[in-house]
Amino acid sequence: MRTLYAFLLILLPLYSLSQEYGYTRFDSKDGLASSTVYCMTQDAEGFMWFGTEAGLSRFDGTHFRTFTQEDGLPDNEVIQMFTDSRGRVWISPFKKTICYYYKGKIYTQENDPQLKRIQINNNVLRFAENDRGDILLMETNRLHLVTTTNEVYTITTIGNKPVKYLSAIGRNPAGGFWVIESNNLYEFSNRQFNLERTFEFQPAHLGFAAVSEKIIAIQNNHWEVTLQAVASDRFMRIPARRNQINFSIIDEEHVGLNTVDGTVVYNVNNPDSGQRFLPGVRVCGVLKDKEGNWWFSTLGQGLYRLNSAFVLNTKYRDYNVSHQVVSFVRDSGSVVVGCDMNIIHWLDLSTGKENRRKVLDTLQATDNVSAMYVNKDGNIVGGTAYILFLFSPGSRYYKRIERICVKGFYPYKEDVLVITNANIFRIDPLTLAVKDTIWRERATTAYAVNDTFYIGTLNGLYRLLPNGDKQFLGDRFAPFTYRIAAITRDTNNVMWVATFGGGLIAFKNEKIIAHLKQELTSNICRTVFLQDSSLWVGTNKGLNKININDTAYPVKKYTTGDGLVSDIVNVVYAFKNKVFVGTPEGLTYFDEEKIASQSRCDLRFINISIGGEAYYPDVAPVIIPHKKNSIQFDYVGISYKSSGDIRYRYRLLGLDTTWFETRETFLNFPALPSGEYELQLQAVNKFDVHSQVLIARFTVERLLYEKTWFKLLTGLLFLALTGLLVLVIVRRIRRREQEKTAISRRINDLEQLSRKAQMNPHFIFNSLNSIQQYVMDSDLAGANKFISGFSRLIRQTLDFSSKPEISLEEELDYLTNYLEIEKTRLENAFSWSVAIDKSVHPSDYYIPPMILQPFVENSVRHGLRYRRDKNGLVTITVKREKHHLVCILEDNGIGRKAAMRYKSVSPINYQSKGLSLTADRMAMYNQVHVHKITMKIDDLEDGEQNALGTRVTINFPIA
Repeated sequence: MRTLYAFLLILLPLYSLSQEYGYTRFDSKDGLASSTVYCMTQDAEGFMWFGTEAGLSRFDGTHFRTFTQEDGLPDNEVIQMFTDSRGRVWISPFKKTICYYYKGKIYTQENDPQLKRIQINNNVLRFAENDRGDILLMETNRLHLVTTTNEVYTITTIGNKPVKYLSAIGRNPAGGFWVIESNNLYEFSNRQFNLERTFEFQPAHLGFAAVSEKIIAIQNNHWEVTLQAVASDRFMRIPARRNQINFSIIDEEHVGLNTVDGTVVYNVNNPDSGQRFLPGVRVCGVLKDKEGNWWFSTLGQGLYRLNSAFVLNTKYRDYNVSHQVVSFVRDSGSVVVGCDMNIIHWLDLSTGKENRRKVLDTLQATDNVSAMYVNKDGNIVGGTAYILFLFSPGSRYYKRIERICVKGFYPYKEDVLVITNANIFRIDPLTLAVKDTIWRERATTAYAVNDTFYIGTLNGLYRLLPNGDKQFLGDRFAPFTYRIAAITRDTNNVMWVATFGGGLIAFKNEKIIAHLKQELTSNICRTVFLQDSSLWVGTNKGLNKININDTAYPVKKYTTGDGLVSDIVNVVYAFKNKVFVGTPEGLTYFDEEKIASQSRCDLRFINISIGGEAYYPDVAPVIIPHKKNSIQFDYVGISYKSSGDIRYRYRLLGLDTTWFETRETFLNFPALPSGEYELQLQAVNKFDVHSQVLIARFTVERLLYEKTWFKLLTGLLFLALTGLLVLVIVRRIRRREQEKTAISRRINDLEQLSRKAQMNPHFIFNSLNSIQQYVMDSDLAGANKFISGFSRLIRQTLDFSSKPEISLEEELDYLTNYLEIEKTRLENAFSWSVAIDKSVHPSDYYIPPMILQPFVENSVRHGLRYRRDKNGLVTITVKREKHHLVCILEDNGIGRKAAMRYKSVSPINYQSKGLSLTADRMAMYNQVHVHKITMKIDDLEDGEQNALGTRVTINFPIA
């Protein structure tokens, strides 16, 4: 064992410790055009631009976009850039020309008339802008002034002397220009030069001078540099740096001296300032963006963003292998840091710098010090994956218990609970004496409230009651089924339970009062630390600070973007404003007051595609043809500190009023219906800083049938057609009413004529003659019978003619009465019969009155009358066929042809109109009824076409 300890002491000089700042580096693998970055600028919209040897790169914090000659650049190598107040990005390529980017397009001397008038002899090396917006371009021996009125002036002399060597230009406090020519500083305004100062030493190189409204930086000689604050006229002389590349005026106070061995930044108002950044890196430029980030361009090593100038990272290395920091404990004025390789460090609580360190003499040299506790004697109780030990820093005293895998400690009354992979037991922290075992399973953490223990395990949270009963809280609360990482309790008696995958849970009075998941940098929590009203939560994606006195529980987040050495947080300790963060890559220390985030979030549209055609946002059409109603918005939230961790809220008014969230940087609406729309879009960065709400209004044109004039025209046509249709319908109704009236009148006329037809004069005359004959023959009985039948027939005729319908029974009774009278009158010249089908009940069926009588009369007068014998027969048959009542009137008279011959030879004085009137009545009936009366007359003949009689078939519809 001592041999191993001695061996470690021998290796100790190989152990290295370095404090450095946290950076985010970008290279060609991240999308940067090249690892050699000559220049930088930030445009008016917040995009960062980087000129490289292989193209121009624009960065939005998430994506790089590279512009080359294929996009319109005159040359791929860009050596200088400048952003003016109009938003133009001026670009000076290595090729002797000039161009600028504006609203999605690159303007060159070939496509811009104003640029074409600028005659470039050498490269444009510097740009400046005055308060009127005029742009000054500097070559080594001439200036070009581009005015806001599109005038171009080339200046080759100063005070009637040729320009020898120009080293710097810039804006001066009066709103004009500074110009350094040779060793003279001129004020250039209204195209006039006024000598402001003469320097002792002429800058021998462009990189030896720089000017701005606030600062003048110039190298006096090979050994000395002068920095001047213009406002206070304060000078600061500093030693010149070997292998200096150039100056970078960062802001109103800071100047960077860029060298092949990093950058030294000075505050012109503080003679003792001088912070060194990126030692060993060839830095050629420093720029401060609107969010306060510092960017470093390098020659060959890409691009660096300083995450914070107030965050120090310490990497403990052994043979170039970083040591993890896994535990903290407070020891008087120090923070004791437990690392792997059995190493303990003591750090100054106020500065974070190391005071001393110790390599523990243990059996397993590669163990990490996973947990520590300082007892009241000032000794350290520690644990590793193999032993539990007691260490006295003063006497170097060790006491240990081996073969114990310690996961953590928790102070309980006068003792300490030791959490291991097999159990939880209680020890005396002064002697390590084991008192009892309270839990006999693997545990991850523990917390005690009086004599009730809360035990975290891989399976969730348990509660151990004073009587020994064990409760699994996961049975009642689903979030407590996650692996438990840490537990603490605040002064409001809220228990905070950090889970490994389920976020952070606030538990009080047997209720979960809060559950933080998406609010944290990650749901995988690793550690918690309670500091007054703040709860620090370390996750696998950064550090979170929660204000637990605010029931909304706002979260402040810190990640590598803010300077942490790693986003995986093993352990955290905070004292006042000083914060110590342990990670697998080492230790991060910062003063929270100084690191206060200046984060901002800007939202910009990058591109709008309409119907597959791309537009720059400012020139995209707002009236969109309906056939191009497929629209895509490309946008980005600019927040460099968020390192791309940005979410977006949006809604499209006109389609929906609900807000939606996405992390995509585009929105696609493939087939929008016609109408007016308003897209509202907002970005939220990882610090919950909201951008302005970006609004895009547009209209999808209506189809022809959706347009107002078309609707009005259609409405008018509809009204016209409706009016016409109504007019036609009214006319038709009127015509039908008139027809109905005419039909009714005609029916009445026909009925009157029908009555007349039934009572034709010839029939009455013959009947009276018959009565007279009876009287003359003194046949009173015959006369009375005839008169009785005749009077009854007249009464029925008068009665039925006033009714629209009578029953079949009444009709048949009327016919038999008529036939009986005719038979008597014609001296029994014929006989008659009525046959009714058994399925037909005459009283149940109704037909128009006296519709059958004309046909019976016709049979008697024209068919049977001319028979020479007295065997005439009239047969009336009634039956039902489906939906019709069929009445068949058949006689065996001489037939219609023979009857016509008799009429022509011996015409009668009175022409009966009964048949024609009946036909007209049927026609009138059929006009006003859906179901029709049909009639068919058949001439009955034998095989030799001799007449056998006539058959009339009439079909009455049955309702």
